[in-house]
Amino acid sequence: MRIEIKLKPENKNLIVPFNYNDEIHDQLLEKIFLAAPDLAKILQTEYKDYFTFSRIMIREREIIPEEGIKVLSDDVSLYISSSLNEIIKSIAEGFVSNPILKIGKATFSMVKIEILREPPISDGTLFSTLSPIVVRTAKFEDNKVKIWDLYPNNEGFQDKLRKVMLTKFSEIYGNLPEDTDFHIDIIKFKPVRIKVGKNYYRGSLMVFRYYGSKEIGKFGYENGFGDKTSYGFGMVKVIDEEEE
Repeated sequence: MRIEIKLKPENKNLIVPFNYNDEIHDQLLEKIFLAAPDLAKILQTEYKDYFTFSRIMIREREIIPEEGIKVLSDDVSLYISSSLNEIIKSIAEGFVSNPILKIGKATFSMVKIEILREPPISDGTLFSTLSPIVVRTAKFEDNKVKIWDLYPNNEGFQDKLRKVMLTKFSEIYGNLPEDTDFHIDIIKFKPVRIKVGKNYYRGSLMVFRYYGSKEIGKFGYENGFGDKTSYGFGMVKVIDEEEE
């Protein structure tokens, strides 16, 4: 299930910081806690990626160097998605109980929640990211284990992405999909770096075609592709090529 949350700025010309993933993650858990405390406790203790969310979609904006993004539009959007409907319903109910979302010094108020239609996903579906895809691997260097973030043009990216998706699928559903094989063809990508807490994550905004396992394709649409999706990475949308 996927929803779009429309948010109205409290004041004009608010500035949203460039890095805010951890703030939104924590507030979404707070919304879940308002509606379903037991569910929130599970999400806080299991450290699994049960959901994903987009970047804040600001239609009219101005980049302020060293500060953030000035909001010029009347509203902004936040997309949230999960393969578990209960999570999305709890987030929606939490926003109804407490419609406020704070990002840095900017305050927004929820004005509308819309459930979005799930698009069909088939071989060759064209995806575009709503938040960067992060794929991480461990490497030994100087007798130490270091975490490396891979870009699509790095060796091992596809293989690591496949392992991540299969692991996450089995963690949530308790089994592997019938078809475990898939790959993506990258059409274009843009590297980005986002700070979450004290750590920086390197990811990629991209457009790609998906081929292979329909179960993994659907799972990726609902829960995100790659690592750390519950912190706002890996969300995608389907590009409707018939409308282009």
